[in-house]
Amino acid sequence: MKALPNQRKQKGAVLILVTVALFVLFGFTALALDGGYLILNKTRVQDAVDSAALSGAKTLSLPDYNTHADAIDAVEATLAQILGGEGFEQVDIDVEALSETVEVEFSLEPVPFTPSENEDARYIRVSLSSVPVRQFFSQLLVDVWQVRASAVAGASATIKDPCQIIPLMMCVNDENPPSPDAIPEDYNYGFNPSDETSRGDVVMIKSPSNSTPVGPGNFLAVDLDGANGAAGYGDGLAGALNDASCISPGESITTKTGNMSGPTEHNFNTRFGDYSGEMGKYEPSSPYDGSDAYYADCSVPQLDPNVVELTEDDFVTTGGSTILPPTSDKYSQLQSYEDYINDPSTSKMPTTAYCLPKRRMVKVPIGDCSNPIDKGNGKHEVASLGTMCMYLSQRVTDGPGNEKYIVAEFVKNCTAEGSGYTNLENGPDRLVLYKNSGSGDS
Repeated sequence: MKALPNQRKQKGAVLILVTVALFVLFGFTALALDGGYLILNKTRVQDAVDSAALSGAKTLSLPDYNTHADAIDAVEATLAQILGGEGFEQVDIDVEALSETVEVEFSLEPVPFTPSENEDARYIRVSLSSVPVRQFFSQLLVDVWQVRASAVAGASATIKDPCQIIPLMMCVNDENPPSPDAIPEDYNYGFNPSDETSRGDVVMIKSPSNSTPVGPGNFLAVDLDGANGAAGYGDGLAGALNDASCISPGESITTKTGNMSGPTEHNFNTRFGDYSGEMGKYEPSSPYDGSDAYYADCSVPQLDPNVVELTEDDFVTTGGSTILPPTSDKYSQLQSYEDYINDPSTSKMPTTAYCLPKRRMVKVPIGDCSNPIDKGNGKHEVASLGTMCMYLSQRVTDGPGNEKYIVAEFVKNCTAEGSGYTNLENGPDRLVLYKNSGSGDS
């Protein structure tokens, strides 16, 4: 019997190899197509969550209807509108039951994001942990793929914004000097900050004495553009200067001479709803109209005027700054920043019907007072290091000029406890997306 040629023996093997190769090629094609489609849908879901987080953050910044519940409603409404629209046909999610799928949390700080039920938490995180996405060819192996997305949104941190400051300065507390390479804001300018759970330094940001490190005749008042004389100084304390009051780090702070005790009391106390005397002509007769001047803070202590009789003997001078010791009885008598933001039962609307939230939060320029430069006529220049956020503890007392103290708590990051409010910093808010700490989804 004649043997078959060798090439005829291999015909069956070639067919098998071609078939296997076709299946492999088909598999890679399916993987490429479905993988790309999966990434596309992941991006779409992430965009939807980003939009929902910004919508919730915007709701938190509104003057009305800005509770956590309102923000959650805005998040779900935004997601329902987006996920129910074009391009999301393969995303298998029930837009009618988003409350069971989406997780919405709030935090006082954007980074790290720590969930909090405190209504003053103005940063929002929106998470979709498991979103089914139907594929094409890969359904032979996996019927439904899962994607996830999360986003953190809130107002940008404007504590470094050199504008909207009041015309008073603080000297950096250099009692314990930092390392030469340290940035002043990183060591809190030498102060112990307050937050929503603990109390820090209570400091004097308006000295009734001219024995300050800047020089004779200086009471730590600042000469700002548009704040000419005692009247301009008073406008600045009341908030009327707006963006005209700017000092950037690296620039010089020019001091203004004189005690100006009248504006220190009357214009300053408008933040507490006190329009007595000449300030009556500034009492708002209509809701907020875009100017911050003379509006009261919407949260005023029930015991207002809760004024503690302070004297110079109550304070200690350390590193160029005047601090009320925590061991003092008067330290505990002042309303604290923690009480101000956490205990609504201690608050009431001021006597005026029109107010602005957080008017008792102000920004104060910080200067290096170790080497003031004499500019003549009693004025001095010191180097600007940045700004501090201060919570105003109480009204200024009625009395002699040498008893008119402005006392405040140094708050580490006032933008983290409500910066969604456009009025917290007395300037426009800017909503941004943050990196979601501890997750690679956003």
